[in-house]
Amino acid sequence: MRHRGIKAMKIAINSSHQRFGGAIQVALSFINECKAFNQHDFFVWVGPGVRKSLIEEEFPTNFHFEHFDFGVISFKNTFEINATMQAVEQRIQPDVIIATSGPSYFKSKAPQIIGYNLGLYLYDELPFNDDRNWYRELRFNLKRRIHHYYFKRDADYYVVQTDDVNQRVRKAFGTDKVKTVTNTYSNYYCEWKAYPARLPEKKVGTFRFVTISSYYGHKNLKLIPKVLKELEKRGIDSVEFVLTLKLEDFKRYIGEQDGIYNVGPAKPEECPSLYQECDGIFLPTLAECFSASYPEAMLMEKPIVTTDLGFARSICGEAALFYEAKNAEAAADQIESLINDQELQKDLVAKGKEQLKTFDSPQERAKKYIELCVSIAKAQA
Repeated sequence: MRHRGIKAMKIAINSSHQRFGGAIQVALSFINECKAFNQHDFFVWVGPGVRKSLIEEEFPTNFHFEHFDFGVISFKNTFEINATMQAVEQRIQPDVIIATSGPSYFKSKAPQIIGYNLGLYLYDELPFNDDRNWYRELRFNLKRRIHHYYFKRDADYYVVQTDDVNQRVRKAFGTDKVKTVTNTYSNYYCEWKAYPARLPEKKVGTFRFVTISSYYGHKNLKLIPKVLKELEKRGIDSVEFVLTLKLEDFKRYIGEQDGIYNVGPAKPEECPSLYQECDGIFLPTLAECFSASYPEAMLMEKPIVTTDLGFARSICGEAALFYEAKNAEAAADQIESLINDQELQKDLVAKGKEQLKTFDSPQERAKKYIELCVSIAKAQA
């Protein structure tokens, strides 16, 4: 069914620079939801992260795919990225370009919408920033300046995921061209497919927490062994943690130990099945613009234990138990409360269902992006 009243456009969706992380799920969800807008031609520039889960044969004829792999992003290869994508743009002549996560390292002629998801650069007050020595602080500030340079150079419009980030991006870049489009669960969670179990059968009375994430310092995954140790001190041996790390990251930062399973990286379409094997989520993150793990857990009816920080409370509302960031004892307190109280578990699940209503659905998110494309194209005409 065509969406009436919207002029047909050439829209480029740029994921060429994306390799891993939560940004992949956002891009995949948006690309898939664009199937509903069949009056437009979509030119999807596919990077290595998106390629792993994109089934091109399922798309209609108004979608056109090209593959790119620029390797690990460095200052040196940003010149290659820019030159390559400028040549592609020249050939296609799109009306608007969308990168759901940036920076894109690509200065286009067409107006470019770029998602800003780098919360570490906006929230100096977060506890993650407390541990940096002068050298790490220097590197961090240099990296922020470089990334912000590319954002300012390349973005004609910014898309963010919360109103708080909206205000901070406006201040950081001195612009009012910022739109809030909430993140949410992807369409993989709507009618999810069961994959083979990745975990051994649970013992009776065991409560499993899953943390679906690659390794990043700000995710604070190193807290998990400390929480497990604290629970063991209390005589609680019925809690297990499940991680999705690369083997080398797991060995380096966590290490083999009873009570922690590492199932390796999970493709976006496999994640609902992994949630179903677990009983709740534990997210010790110290800095986010938004984490899709929160709405995913709510949709999958899993209670949430996470850090007591502003971004987490703004996303979860009353649908989570919060603990003092970086405090293993406080985290263990909340976990102990949760596993011993089935009514509390049910209450958090029920509140999660209500909280889901505050997020855009995957379809609504795509619609807002397309409407922004239309308004920008009209302004350029």
